[in-house]
Amino acid sequence: MTMIKSIIKNCGKILLLLFLITFIPFFLLTYLSNDPAEVALRVQAITPTEQNVRQMRSELGLDQPFFARYIDWVQQALKGDLGKSYATGKSIAGMISEAFPYTVFLTLVTLIIIIVTCLVLGILAANYQNHWTEKVLRLITFVLNAIPSFWLGLLLIFLFSIKLNWLPTGGAERLLSVFLPALTLSLAYSSSYIRLIRNDLLQNKQLPYVDYYFTRGFSKKSITKHLLKNSLRSSVVSIGVSIPKLIAGSIIIESVFAWPGMGLLCINAIRNRDLPVLQAYIVIMSLFFISSSLLIDSLNKRIDPRLRERGS
Repeated sequence: MTMIKSIIKNCGKILLLLFLITFIPFFLLTYLSNDPAEVALRVQAITPTEQNVRQMRSELGLDQPFFARYIDWVQQALKGDLGKSYATGKSIAGMISEAFPYTVFLTLVTLIIIIVTCLVLGILAANYQNHWTEKVLRLITFVLNAIPSFWLGLLLIFLFSIKLNWLPTGGAERLLSVFLPALTLSLAYSSSYIRLIRNDLLQNKQLPYVDYYFTRGFSKKSITKHLLKNSLRSSVVSIGVSIPKLIAGSIIIESVFAWPGMGLLCINAIRNRDLPVLQAYIVIMSLFFISSSLLIDSLNKRIDPRLRERGS
């Protein structure tokens, strides 16, 4: 009975969240922005007049009551129809289906770089505690954490693309084009994970089971494996939490590198005041955050059975 109540409660929360993430953007973009009909005309390089504004409002369905338009939008969205872009006249669902794989690919490459670099440097920092090696690593991570991501991206373009001519400056014409934006994103996040892995390793080194392994004559490599297994739990959860942040936070990086993903789509929508595209972006990102949170919560309960017992 308790489980049924918990399921009903969670379903109610999800339905409330779904309502809020669809209603609030629809309301704000309707009443806190310029007349969408006038915006659509200006984007098409047409001088707004009273007559053509009225005609455009009729074409866009803006002459209908607010709640009627909202319900119609929700019904169409449930069928996969997110409307059409004011700027291009293309299907928004089609535009998103083209852009989203690029953002996912960028996020996956970024995660690979983060995991590899953080594991190596985190273990190195823990093994060389209070050594000059660790001090240099702490200085580098501090500097990278302080530099704005867009400025770091411009520096990397200047170094690797202009000076060394090793990598393309932007776009997605070649496979190597993903490396610079992924590296920029990873450097912005890596510093905190390096510190997290280092601190977890140092804390686990103080636990009694490590002395037991040394007493039994385990090799240093074997002990390090056990330390990593017990230390990476919080890091895995933190990296999982960062996945939606990476996708949503790639807006600036995609703009800097002209990477044709969701971020660039959002920037162009803001620039063109393309309200339907912007609204669809907000809703999709919100849904992605909710689904990611539920997935991470489920993963936490699988990793730590105590959370399952506490939830029940």
